[in-house]
Amino acid sequence: MIVVKFNLRYYYFKRVFLVIPVLAILFTSCNITRNVSDDKYLLNKTILQVDSKDIKTGDVETYLRQKPNKRIIGFRFHLRMYNTANPTKFKGIHKWLKTIGEEPVILDTFLVTQSVENIQLYLQSKGYYESKISKSIAYQKKKKANVTYTIQTGEPYKIKFFHYAIEDTIIRNLVRSDSINSLIKLRKPLDTDILEEERVRLQSYLKNNGYFFFSKDNIAFDADTSIGKHKVDLQLIIKNRFKVSENGDKEPINYLKYKISKVYFYPNYDPRRLANTAKESIVDTSIFNGLSYIYPGSPGIQLKVLDQTNQIRPGLIYSDDIVQRTQSNINSLKLFRMVNIFFDEELSDPDKKKNSDNILFFDETSKKDSLPTGLLNCYIQLSPHTLQSYQAEFVGTNTAGAFGAEGNLGYQHKNLFNGAEIFDVKLRGLVETVKRNQDAGNLNFRYSVELGGSIGLSLPKFLSPFASKQHIKKYSPRTQIVASYNFQRRPDYTRTIASFLFGYVWKNSKFVTHTVNPVELSAINITNISAAFQSQISGKYLENSYKNQIITLSSYSLTFNNQNLQKNTSYTYLRFNVESSGNALSAIYSKYGKKSADDTYQILNTSFSQFVRSDMNITYHQIIDNNNAFVYRLFAGVGYPYGNSKALPFDKKYFSGGANGIRAWSARSLGPGSVKVANSGFFNQTGDIKLEANVEYRYKIFWQLEGAIFFDAGNIWAFKDENENAIFKPVNFYKQIALGTGTGFRANLGFLTVRFDFGYKVYDPVVDPNVKFRPWVPFQQKFMWQDVAINFGIGYPF
Repeated sequence: MIVVKFNLRYYYFKRVFLVIPVLAILFTSCNITRNVSDDKYLLNKTILQVDSKDIKTGDVETYLRQKPNKRIIGFRFHLRMYNTANPTKFKGIHKWLKTIGEEPVILDTFLVTQSVENIQLYLQSKGYYESKISKSIAYQKKKKANVTYTIQTGEPYKIKFFHYAIEDTIIRNLVRSDSINSLIKLRKPLDTDILEEERVRLQSYLKNNGYFFFSKDNIAFDADTSIGKHKVDLQLIIKNRFKVSENGDKEPINYLKYKISKVYFYPNYDPRRLANTAKESIVDTSIFNGLSYIYPGSPGIQLKVLDQTNQIRPGLIYSDDIVQRTQSNINSLKLFRMVNIFFDEELSDPDKKKNSDNILFFDETSKKDSLPTGLLNCYIQLSPHTLQSYQAEFVGTNTAGAFGAEGNLGYQHKNLFNGAEIFDVKLRGLVETVKRNQDAGNLNFRYSVELGGSIGLSLPKFLSPFASKQHIKKYSPRTQIVASYNFQRRPDYTRTIASFLFGYVWKNSKFVTHTVNPVELSAINITNISAAFQSQISGKYLENSYKNQIITLSSYSLTFNNQNLQKNTSYTYLRFNVESSGNALSAIYSKYGKKSADDTYQILNTSFSQFVRSDMNITYHQIIDNNNAFVYRLFAGVGYPYGNSKALPFDKKYFSGGANGIRAWSARSLGPGSVKVANSGFFNQTGDIKLEANVEYRYKIFWQLEGAIFFDAGNIWAFKDENENAIFKPVNFYKQIALGTGTGFRANLGFLTVRFDFGYKVYDPVVDPNVKFRPWVPFQQKFMWQDVAINFGIGYPF
């Protein structure tokens, strides 16, 4: 039994209140073997000792037949949950505890022996044919056992010679011409995983060069290890196919390179409807740009739109790449719930076709004789989505720490003019709480009201005189046109925003998306500024952010995301954004216009903003296993007003704190720099520069409940401000970086994730002239609830 004694003053105890749940787990640690019989042992640890840096223990672990109970932050939480249940009862709470828990892993020496054999086979696959693996079991007190695997890899066999043995001369020349891209390298270990990857690579390469029926199963390797000194003579073999003659002899057949013969599109594809209309002979066939379109009644879409997305053309050499790009282009229309592309080898003798062979049902006769050149017919079946949809939703919200309720009404038409144009109408209403800062009272809430709507049209093309059909085929672009209006009433001011956006979105690869908005106009009108808020900002640089203004924005964004939704693997997300406003207008007005009384150029008696702004957000998700992951995030952003503006517009300023930032501070309550929040009014701290870094450890608890431990760092700063402590200074900005830590819980419900995070200040950079500077909160200050922030959020923070 573990005994822990405390002799601390009360306020010290309160400072470590976050540790209490951990201590509770420690008190139960003596019970982890309560369900292990006296003649058995709990598998406590598996230890891997490897003498080579080239072999990673994480890779070896996957070949162990027995692993200890899973841990969360070093503790066997699930095992303890299981042990809490009565082993003789199987209903109610006891059944529930056993379901979410994990029964003890009992040491099985047979599985330990099998693990040694698995490790041996794994090392052989990596070229270590003379490795030695030994096992030892250390039996400990309290019915626990540790298993140690000692691995002596020995010297690996490395590739000294590598050559090709390919019977088909055309394929041999193709493969040799691409040998620079080969994954097999001389003086590297003979790794069967690399050999398999090379087979897959060559299969893809040959299929992209027209060899439709080529398979990696046609590729073999021969490794001669008898040349001595742990060297290998490796040979890649591709033999010709063969057919058996009437005499029983094997006759070699060269691999055929295939061209596309005919392409058949089936828009509005429904096999049942197609069968009925075929019997009544009311199926229409249209020819457009050399392609056949077969449909009952109406195609449901302009044929030129489908033609623009298609890269599979008669006469082209077959390629897997053009098939995948065509499928991706068609999916980008967001008009079809199913896109099915398949091929059929064309008969060498058209007279062999039976009456049942027809382009409606894709029937095949008994195996067809192939043409010497190899021809393929392509069939593209498109099953449409429901074209029109309505949506009404009412949800709880949390916008940077402000609780509220939001109602949305939406209408969408996916094919407004039969050209895959997406038409959207949205109406939105929102009521949110706005909380005063701590000094103004913890429970003093007011409300903000927001009403708005938008109308948008998305076109599947570059709406530009410089765009071509090749751009559409290659990038799957969309042109977006959106007009919106928004009314906001906050306790401190009322604001209306009328906006218009014209821009483009396209992808130039699987992972990269580009967004360019050449025109984004916004007219901001601010009224009803409260007397308290006006006195707070009057005469300060911040006042310039709360003036009526027109924003003429041009922006570019790049998004990189290599997440694989089919596999739980590590991935990176990056977003880069740059935007500027007012430069063209400033150039025109500086030559032909006159400044108004406030020393700015104006349009319709309203000043236009002039600034440049850029930021980058990069997140790396490191997947440890199915139950544990680390997430790392860096954010850096800067905005600079100049020319016709003295300050960034309020919506373009940065803020910190809240559910998605430094979670030990409430939203908009941190910074800028080491400035102390005013004693009245609502949290509204903003800046021109923002730096943030986050590390979060995520773990699964049970069912859909997940936990997290996080550490956040960052702050915001200003370029100009009345308070010197708010200004960014390269020599000492690092002293103003706030630090926070905490824990959180998330309920992953599939369609959304509900999140609660509890943050605690570690380093508070605020300088209060009336109080001694003691920034290290846990070590230099008494515990106070104002140093704790509770954040509610929808979705993960990043």
